[in-house]
Amino acid sequence: MYPAMNNSHDETSLIDFAYLQEITGGDAELKSELISMFESETVIQLDSIRTNCKAGDLDMLKQSIHKYRSSLFSVGLLNTAAKYKEIESALKRNETVPDLAIQLADLELESNAGLEILKSDQ
Repeated sequence: MYPAMNNSHDETSLIDFAYLQEITGGDAELKSELISMFESETVIQLDSIRTNCKAGDLDMLKQSIHKYRSSLFSVGLLNTAAKYKEIESALKRNETVPDLAIQLADLELESNAGLEILKSDQ
């Protein structure tokens, strides 16, 4: 139900550039601002996700994941957001998520890879 992350994927597929173009209306300044805000939120929210996972605070973890998903959507990381949503939904149903810490670590790597792609595309 929760497949392991495959790091051999085409990294450019992490970003839905058509979606990003649509939400920014092609405005390069707005795109740059969204990426900058995403970079700041990534540091804060990934730290919160790591901390709450390590502490076993599943309620706060759900909140952190939910908040971070909004940031992922704002820059076109739709598939990454969907993977976080699967975890969030399972936690809301009080299901045990196999290898939760590993999945979250893999998603952190994916999020950071997406950020690097976004920054290099500016």
